[in-house]
Order: sequence, then structure tokens, then C-alpha cells
Amino acid sequence: MLQKVGAFGILVAISAPWASAAAPEWPNIMAGSDNQVPSCVTPGRLMVFLKQRNPDLNARYDGIATQYMRFGEEFGVRWDYAFYQMVVETGALSYWRGNRAGDVTPEQNNFAGLGATGGGEHGESFKDIEAGVRAHIEHVLLYAGHPVANPLAERTRKVHEWGILNAWQQSFLRPITYGDLAAKWAPGSRHYLTMIRMVADRFEADVCHTPDPRPQLVQEARALAGRDAAPATAVAAS
Repeated sequence: MLQKVGAFGILVAISAPWASAAAPEWPNIMAGSDNQVPSCVTPGRLMVFLKQRNPDLNARYDGIATQYMRFGEEFGVRWDYAFYQMVVETGALSYWRGNRAGDVTPEQNNFAGLGATGGGEHGESFKDIEAGVRAHIEHVLLYAGHPVANPLAERTRKVHEWGILNAWQQSFLRPITYGDLAAKWAPGSRHYLTMIRMVADRFEADVCHTPDPRPQLVQEARALAGRDAAPATAVAAS
């Protein structure tokens, strides 16, 4: 969905394509005891990184990294790579693609281009940042083969009902990784894998080992996750 929203081209130089989708450095989408978000990846550090990429970041996004951690842990996914994907999809929340605006606008709170199918199609809109992040995480879960019941995004519901991903998912004899997701998400792009990988690497190099300016956001994210009355991990039959 990169071609429908906003590329990260204003922020990185594209080089040769990265390793293949099956490369071991791509983490599984689903978190586990041997596949945890690195401890240095915190909402506070992610916001520092985001503001480095977009110095004009709107203040309304101040809690977006907290929401990614909240829903990522709630649904059991590697939410750090979902955040990196959001950075690529939205041009670090600038919503620009090169020298022009992308199809999705900031007011839509659509951080993954859900339903934006090109040709000026703006895609879905969500009521707030919280809903937009949740919709993104739910769509990532669908790619991992764990669709949730009653997803927020109509696009997520339709893709599940149509069975578009079924044959692709059944071709794997191992857990689906973010590299696999990226290759399927934007099959027409030669650089989508590269861009997500570059975002992850830049965070590791530039921010991961610096002091966390807002460590309290970790507990805030976990408190929000525990606020839901019903467990968000309930899934629909796939």
C-alpha cells in the first residue's frame, strides 16, 4: 500500500534491494519467548526517532508510539516493525510522497493505507489515532494468519472474507515474518522491503542506545492495554 499513501523516499536514499523476504533477520510477525521486541524499543525513543525524521511532526501524534506498544502487546505481535512500516507508509507522518502529497490525508488516521488502492482512492478513515493504530495492527495480524473478530477496518474484513491471503499463507511451513508481509503488502514496489529495513536499522543506529526521555510511556501503554473489558486476542476462525 506504499504506492497509495506516502513513501519514505524523502527521508532515505534507495539503494539495491535488501535481502529476500525469507531472510532470517526479519522477525516473525507474532511475538514469542524467542521473538520479543528489543528492550531498547520504547515509545519514548520511537517518538525521538520520529521527530528526527519529521521535525514538523504535529503534536497530535504525541501518543502514537504508546498506542503501537499498547495494541502490539495486546494482540501479541512484534509491534516495533508495525511502527517502522507506519513510518514508511506515511513518510514519517508527513503524508508526502516525494514532492507531492499522498492519497491518504492526516485527518483519516489511516497509518497503513488501508483501502487506498491507488488512482486517488483515499481509503478508510478512523475516528482517532487510537483506532487507526488498532486497525493497522489488526491488518498485520490478518497477514500472520490470525484474523481478529470484528476488525475496525472494512478492508481487513473484506480481505479475510474473500480469502485473498489463504493460498499465500498456506505456502509457508514456518511462521510468517515481516519480510514476507512486506513482499506481499506492496508487490509492485522494488524497494518496500528495503525501506522498512532501513528504518529499523536507522532506529538501531541513531536512537536505540540513547537514554529514554520518557520511560513512563512503557507503563502507560501497558495500563491502556489492561483497560479493555474484553481480551483483544480473541480471533476469528481462519
